[in-house]
Amino acid sequence: MEQYNTFKHEDNIITHTRFLDAPRDLVWEVWTNPEHIKEWWGPDGFTLTTKSMSVEPGKIWDFVMHGMGQDWDNKIEYVEVIKPSLLTYKHSGARSEEYNFTVTILFEELEGGKTLLTMKSIFKSKAIIDELNKKVNAIEGGKQTLNRLVEYMKTLVKG
Repeated sequence: MEQYNTFKHEDNIITHTRFLDAPRDLVWEVWTNPEHIKEWWGPDGFTLTTKSMSVEPGKIWDFVMHGMGQDWDNKIEYVEVIKPSLLTYKHSGARSEEYNFTVTILFEELEGGKTLLTMKSIFKSKAIIDELNKKVNAIEGGKQTLNRLVEYMKTLVKG
């Protein structure tokens, strides 16, 4: 299923897809439950502390990513939540609003209890992506985060 594990960067949009050998309801749970998300969220070598998380439209996930010798404050405001198929949120950090971006995640149920995850991040400009990529290796960090999700799912679904 490698054809499903893709990455595309066009203008101000980054799209990742991942095939998960797990049922969609479980993938949703792992993405929306702080006890699960702390096990995989963030690039390699990062850890996560969730201050609060309420996965409902207009509600917030307030968290700190620890890595690269720093603590990175983050807030996600959920815009659209359709369990177990769609999440849309606005992501903001401690930097200026120029770095904020919107993410849409589709959880597509496949035959045999599998899931195709498509994550589309829309930034204000291509220049912002380029700057974040130069400063903190953002594109590779996104790939590593989803790779960690895939590996964590394998520990939950022994098959």
